[in-house]
Amino acid sequence: MADIDCLNSPGYIDRMVSAYGDLGQGPGLLVLATVRKPGALRKAFDAGALGYVNKDGEPRRLVEAIHRVARGERFIDESLAFDFLQAAKMPMTPRELSVLALAAEGAPIEEIARSLHLSKGTIRNYLAAAIRKVGGRNRLDAVRISQGAGWL
Repeated sequence: MADIDCLNSPGYIDRMVSAYGDLGQGPGLLVLATVRKPGALRKAFDAGALGYVNKDGEPRRLVEAIHRVARGERFIDESLAFDFLQAAKMPMTPRELSVLALAAEGAPIEEIARSLHLSKGTIRNYLAAAIRKVGGRNRLDAVRISQGAGWL
């Protein structure tokens, strides 16, 4: 079982995969989630999670989820259904998201370009696309919107 907020810590998913192998094949991963974090749900889904329970939900839902995931079945708390639909709408490409994530850490364009082995112009284009796609006014606004949605 994992708290969805932990999925954002650096290397968490890699540690889980190395400890348990392919998360879809080994022990079922059950995630405790909060509403209004569709990006975090998407990360958990991509990591192979089988179950998703609302942190603020009733304890009986958690118990039901544990039993279902232990049997290898999927479980999605109905209070998270809308967020799953939103998660499918993540507007940025993986590359745009990685560039925006590095920018969110305060990395200048030159450093982002160097770390991703891309030109500075390409990084500017990715940032501009990310800003436009999330509806931000500038880089900081795009970071704020993306963090609020759980994409970063």
